Amino acid sequence: MRRLLLAGLTFACMLAAQPKAATSSIEGHVFNSLTSEPLRKATVTLTGPQMQLTDETDASGKFQFTGLPPGTYRLSASRAGFLDHAARRPVSLGSNKDVPDSEIRLPPQGAIAGRVVDEDNEPSPGVQVFIFKQVYRDGRKQWQQLNTDISNDAGEYRLSKLAPGRYILRARLMRPQPNNRFGDRPKMVYGPAWYPNASTQEEALPVEVGVGAEVRDVDIHLSKRVAPPVFHVSGKVVGAPADSPNILVSAFGGSELECSGGGSAIARPPDYAFDLAARPGQCNISASLQPDSVEAHAVYGSASLTVSGDVTGVVVAMTPPAVVTGKVSVAESSSQVKLQGMNLVLYEIPSRASEVARSDATGKFSFARPMRAGHYSLSIESALPDGCFLRDVKLGGQETSPDDIELQGAAQLELVLSKTAGKIKGSVSDADGNPFPIASVTLIPADGKSRPVKQSLDDKGNFQFAGLRPGKYTLFAWEEVDDGQWQDPDFRKKYEDRSSEVTVGASETQNAQLRVIPVEEIK
Repeated sequence: MRRLLLAGLTFACMLAAQPKAATSSIEGHVFNSLTSEPLRKATVTLTGPQMQLTDETDASGKFQFTGLPPGTYRLSASRAGFLDHAARRPVSLGSNKDVPDSEIRLPPQGAIAGRVVDEDNEPSPGVQVFIFKQVYRDGRKQWQQLNTDISNDAGEYRLSKLAPGRYILRARLMRPQPNNRFGDRPKMVYGPAWYPNASTQEEALPVEVGVGAEVRDVDIHLSKRVAPPVFHVSGKVVGAPADSPNILVSAFGGSELECSGGGSAIARPPDYAFDLAARPGQCNISASLQPDSVEAHAVYGSASLTVSGDVTGVVVAMTPPAVVTGKVSVAESSSQVKLQGMNLVLYEIPSRASEVARSDATGKFSFARPMRAGHYSLSIESALPDGCFLRDVKLGGQETSPDDIELQGAAQLELVLSKTAGKIKGSVSDADGNPFPIASVTLIPADGKSRPVKQSLDDKGNFQFAGLRPGKYTLFAWEEVDDGQWQDPDFRKKYEDRSSEVTVGASETQNAQLRVIPVEEIK
């Protein structure tokens, strides 16, 4: 027993005599980026080599992380009512070195608030308010639905958690409307309304929201209108595969934001006739096989018509699925390029449903699942072979745009690479000339053949764009920017004086030094 005690004592002394691993601490504060007031109860996340720690700020906005080994760390913070944000620079710790002054500034979220009122300017409760944000996708501006709210008994609504941008609002009455006509529809109803009192999306008045701005008094006015009649649209579906199951036929409004517009019906074999309800105006008819399956999904039909009364004799033609195969080649035949392992993705327009293929050693690829006939955009979601860019996309031997590929039946794609790609390297700094690694750089091609690209920086504020088509490019450095903004040419015009133009020749590397556009200057 005595020997064991002596041995344990000796081991403890040896541990005490060993030098302790050097540790350091990081502390700082979180502030409101607009008012510079400290933020309490903000969650701060520290990410480092093989670790992630969190802390909550105190009443003075202070946070602290202790016992940290040497390394490079990143700080980010979040709090209800604010947009998530990161510290502008990573923190580098040496042995026994404390960092006492790290700072994170959180931009407040924006909001839109107002009332829904009727034609007498009285509050209208139980109205669902939809909000749509303007985004830039597939080369054009679009409206994307975000969250919704229901007006309270005072007709009030509030839509929060908004990033800077342009929005439109639509209100729809959810409660039952009066109907004193037995067996018939009411003559007058409250129809959907776009802010402030428009009946169509095209007439809606957009609302601009800045960083942390709460836009108030955005009142939406409902008004009674003559109830639109319901007409019958009848016809048949043709081109269905032999022995097809039932076909679901549906009517939708013509606007991309108007999901309602009519009813649905089942077209049954052998003649696949249908009769469904539709409202006046532009109407889209769709036909899909039931039950839905991998094969059934790709067999699809659609038709578009204007409804002003009962319509008969409508023919909806179902198209066979598109079976897509292809090959990747290199324009410079003497070049040795590894073609295996390229991930090719086709996105259906506008649904964004996707299918993926992977090239083999010879560059050949095929999409395993059949796709609906229609329009698609092509994306290569893997690094291109070193020194290459996508020069041409051909469909059936004819050049086409990767942003709009029309697939019908059996389709053969050819992707032609060129080994003459250029590069742009550079760095981003703040107004004082210090490296600014917490930023994004966007690259805008002038020729329209290549797509705009967004890229993050490394810990030292450096960036590199490789695989570029020779030509002219415009670069912007943003502290923070929404994806729906930077792709919009009208938005970028406001910051042209902060951009840098670079011309890249074949197999050439150019350099660019950029100054960051601070988040508080982005409108």
